[in-house]
Amino acid sequence: MTTQQMDFFSSLLKNMGTSIVKKVLVRASNWIGDAVMSLPALDALKELYPSAEIYVLAKTRAIPVFENNPSVAGIIEYGKEHGGFTGRLKLSGELRKHGFDLAVLFQNAFDAALISFLSRIPERAGYARDLRSGLLTNAVPVTEDIKKKHQVYYYLNIVERLGGSLPSRIIPRLHISPDEARWARGFIKEKGLEGMPLFGAAPGASYGPAKRWPPERFAEVLTSLKNEHSGAALVFGGPEDKEACAAVASLVPGAIDLSGRLTLRQSISLASCFKAIVTNDSGPMHIAAALGVPTIAIFGSTEDSLTGPVGERVVVVRKKIECSPCFDRECRFGHYRCLNLIEAKEVIEAARGLAA
Repeated sequence: MTTQQMDFFSSLLKNMGTSIVKKVLVRASNWIGDAVMSLPALDALKELYPSAEIYVLAKTRAIPVFENNPSVAGIIEYGKEHGGFTGRLKLSGELRKHGFDLAVLFQNAFDAALISFLSRIPERAGYARDLRSGLLTNAVPVTEDIKKKHQVYYYLNIVERLGGSLPSRIIPRLHISPDEARWARGFIKEKGLEGMPLFGAAPGASYGPAKRWPPERFAEVLTSLKNEHSGAALVFGGPEDKEACAAVASLVPGAIDLSGRLTLRQSISLASCFKAIVTNDSGPMHIAAALGVPTIAIFGSTEDSLTGPVGERVVVVRKKIECSPCFDRECRFGHYRCLNLIEAKEVIEAARGLAA
């Protein structure tokens, strides 16, 4: 048999395998940033199974990441009512009614494999970790090579193991509806900011203080950009970021503090209008990068080669010292030098280069 014939039959077998997959369940990651980083894998999954309906099972906070996505046929909420074993049985019963052919687990937890198993989904693919290999039909090994790659490739590797290929554009994309775009324009007009360049700061980071740059330096950057461009300063984050956002906004004349005042979809829609966003390693960082907004990301205890922003207009500012990256939530030495060594002027220069 010639090489061409072998390729033909290989392609035929692959197409036969994908043709019987009509409905796919994707268990999404729980964190917003991780959910954004999984979007290229979601697109690759749709390319692998173009005729299949792909549903996303996600915790409430991560659902907005997948809204308006053309690769997604539906979103199923993993809500509070699904807590405990009884709740999981209830969720599994609900999923069983959908008749899924395949479950793809982007979330790493044992819980994800258990629910897909209890839902009687015949094919279940995910990483062989957290004691769940026995519940999977396609247990993807966690190799040293994949652990060294960016998390975008960590998710894509699962799709590759199913027979998929890397997409030509490995950049997460968020999709904004016309109604959301109109809402953002209306909000800007209502606040008297129409025609002004908007600069944003997201000083929160739910992981812990080892990822949070000092608020006074955020304020210095935001004030400089606002004054230099005769623009407006907006500080945003979730309800859990109110303290950090208030600390920054109080130091920037005329700044608008939006923490906890917008839904995540509203924040995404508004952020798409920004001229530049300065942020810690956080969910807003990944959102900004996925929107194509110039994103200046400040890294402390974590590693940008693994979880840095992925986009066409992004820059990371960090200081590599002897104890970083440590991946700790709090500095074990109490000095937070990896963050404190980053001066505001460095971030301002990085912002100027991107927002020019």
